[in-house]
This record gives sequence, structure tokens and C-alpha cells, in this order.
Amino acid sequence: MRALLSCAVLIELVVATPLLAADFPLASCKGWNGTLVTRAGTNSRTAAIEGIITQANVQEYCERDPGGETIAYGGKLTIDQCVSMYLKTNGKDTFRSTANCEDGALSFYPSRGKARRVEFPLLQDSDKSCASGMPPLIEQFKLLCPKAAQALKLMDSE
Repeated sequence: MRALLSCAVLIELVVATPLLAADFPLASCKGWNGTLVTRAGTNSRTAAIEGIITQANVQEYCERDPGGETIAYGGKLTIDQCVSMYLKTNGKDTFRSTANCEDGALSFYPSRGKARRVEFPLLQDSDKSCASGMPPLIEQFKLLCPKAAQALKLMDSE
């Protein structure tokens, strides 16, 4: 009986892991995404996600190298040096976003810098460019409030 219970718990952990390995949208133009570690309250007044930076996030960034830092793109670093450098400075970063799906409000709390708050629907003339930082906030809202995002026509299929 104990072995059966242990197997059930192990299966539950393995099944839950892929959901939590999803991207935590951070990348606006040139940056990296984080990795989603928790999601709770989807489609509610208290929806929340939390994320971290992993080696895989930084690896993807360094291989893409939008800043031209690696040898392959004219810089001085190998990909391994790039990964090591960013993990040293950003490897402990955590992120959190909360949303009130009924009110269409999202708050993003980065490791550093100011929190950002946005309300949906966005105004007609809102800057949604990469430079504005809005694309990852829209993606976070879609993760937290898929029903509201669909009603607001934020989903790709709309």
C-alpha cells in the first residue's frame, strides 16, 4: 500500500512539472523570458504567477545574442561565458504578477525596478510596441486571465 501511495505521489509530481516549466513572459524586444514556477487562481480576482530565471532562459538569450556579445555575433564572449556572466548577475531573479480578472487589472513585480500596473482593455492609442514593455504584460494577462483575454480579443485566435 505504501509503495502504491509513493508511486501515485511521484506520478502526480511528474505530471505537474510540465505545466510549471512554461515561460514566464518577460522578453519585450531583446531580453529573456523567465520560467513559470507557480500559477494560482486563474480567471479569478486573485490570479497570480511567479517565475525565476534559469540557466535555460539565459542559454536561449546568449544563443540568440541580440546584443552582439558573443564571438559568433562580433563580441568577445563564448556562449558559455555569456551564460555564466548573466547567471551570476541575474540567476537569483524572481518575478511575480497578480491580476484581478474581473476588473482587467494586472500588476507586475520585477526583482529590480518599479512595479508596473496595467488595465485592460488598453486604450486605443496605447503603445504596444516592444520598446514600451507591453507585449510581456499582455502575455502575462493572457496566462492569468484567459477568459477575460479572450473576451477582450487578446488571444491569437481572435
